[in-house]
Amino acid sequence: MTEWNPPGPGPWQQDSAHTPVSQSAIMQEVYPAGFNRGFTETFSRYGVLLDRLAMGVVNGFTYHQPQPFDMPGPDGPKTPDEINAEFGRRLGLAAAVFENKLWKQDLADWDDEWKPQAIERHRHFAGVDLAALDDAALVEHVNAVGEHVSQMVYQHHRFNMAAVLPVGDFALHASRWSGRPPHAMLGVLDGYSTVSGILPDEMRAAVDAIRASDEAQQLLRGDGDPADRVAELRRLVPEVDDYLQTVDCRLIDGFDVVNPTIRESPALVLGKLAAGLDADPGEARRRADTFAAEVRAQVPAEHHAEFDELLSEARANYRLRDERGIYSEMSAIGLLRLALMEAGRRAHARGNLARTEDILDATLAEVPAALADGSLADTLDERRQRRRALTAEGAPRHLGPPPPPPPPVDELPPPLARLMSGTGFMIESILGELDQAAGDDSTIVGLSGNTGSREGIAHLIGQIDDIFDLAEGEIVVASATSEAFNSILHLIGGIVTDHGSHACHAAIVAREVGIPAVVGTVDATKRIRTGDRIRVDGTNGEVLILS
Repeated sequence: MTEWNPPGPGPWQQDSAHTPVSQSAIMQEVYPAGFNRGFTETFSRYGVLLDRLAMGVVNGFTYHQPQPFDMPGPDGPKTPDEINAEFGRRLGLAAAVFENKLWKQDLADWDDEWKPQAIERHRHFAGVDLAALDDAALVEHVNAVGEHVSQMVYQHHRFNMAAVLPVGDFALHASRWSGRPPHAMLGVLDGYSTVSGILPDEMRAAVDAIRASDEAQQLLRGDGDPADRVAELRRLVPEVDDYLQTVDCRLIDGFDVVNPTIRESPALVLGKLAAGLDADPGEARRRADTFAAEVRAQVPAEHHAEFDELLSEARANYRLRDERGIYSEMSAIGLLRLALMEAGRRAHARGNLARTEDILDATLAEVPAALADGSLADTLDERRQRRRALTAEGAPRHLGPPPPPPPPVDELPPPLARLMSGTGFMIESILGELDQAAGDDSTIVGLSGNTGSREGIAHLIGQIDDIFDLAEGEIVVASATSEAFNSILHLIGGIVTDHGSHACHAAIVAREVGIPAVVGTVDATKRIRTGDRIRVDGTNGEVLILS
């Protein structure tokens, strides 16, 4: 029987919205440090009354714990004077955050410095001819990319507050003024995440170039081996080649090296480009603008100017929600996978591993041994089987004592109350779900990820390979989705997830694409099978199993 001991004192909650599966050994090795560092820095810079949202790993599953700024440190409990001084410092920071709109500077830094440097670094690693490296150089490359992953995880979470605070702050203000629920306010942001739809900005030049070439369109929509067609498209259309140089190392889904990259899935590349030709890039924004006008009409006139300002700030930073992952660890982890697979191919060819992909369950330090001899073959095979068994078993949502209720924000000074309210709303909107499964044999109850209703055939994504059997228009049923999932948006007619809440990734992309979504159901993947006919009622947060 699997033992589930908390990774430290106090209550811990499993991050089912991002990692609902047991992670590989190498991800357990490179991910937590960057995650913890990024959260500590972003909370400290904005004055949040938390030291960090700490990450721990139990049986490959990631667990989080909000750790208050006044918790005991390595030298023991803080004195009252130390606590008061730190509280005062964070109060001053919180006031300055709203006065100076710190998130605007963060967005500028992201656009001008962090994102371009990350893309350049990704392209550098992607351009390495892995097959031409000798074993020693390959191991050196694997280690360099592993370090790059940790840096990109840090980069992602360094910008957490810039991504969530202006959105949460707008949602709460608009809700209070209009009388509508806060999560409904997220609908005004549709179309403003330029990387989350079927035609992201980074793909537009490639799509425009294909549209201008009859030969390219015939090649895109024709027959023949997908890999050959992608290679010919890259040769024929330089804009396609440039686009793929940026994106083809990204994972298709998840946050782990065990998941394939876009480079390994040429059929998805063709489908995504073809869907981009047919997309209406302005549809989502028109829908959002109409809804924003409806909400604004319910806001008292004396708040219109503030409503407009907060809406503008939220829309400007909204894209950071997905961009942080797409331009950070989604690419870096994919690069690490590609390097490991080259090592795995060599180890398998030499008889050192039973399967090429067994290398994906190695640690960084074990890669040289896998290349050198067969001493790790049984260990890695057992580790792979154990990881899959743990994923099938699932993890407890909570470990340790029951979590205490959050402290009331109305007792805080106004800047801190505003800061903590906006941040808390967004964290819960991303990581939350129902406390327990609800419904009956034919009805599954969840949370509304996006409104609307769609009837269709369910396609259960139990493991990554299930994505490749997805037919156009099917309704995806998954534990959760990640930013990398965007590569298959052109295929899906609706989304149902076990985990996540109104601002989770599945809800964001459903709104961007205009499909219904029900999220946070707890156990939809256990109650729905591939081939079931279901109706997704995103407006009421229900899924009806028809047959």
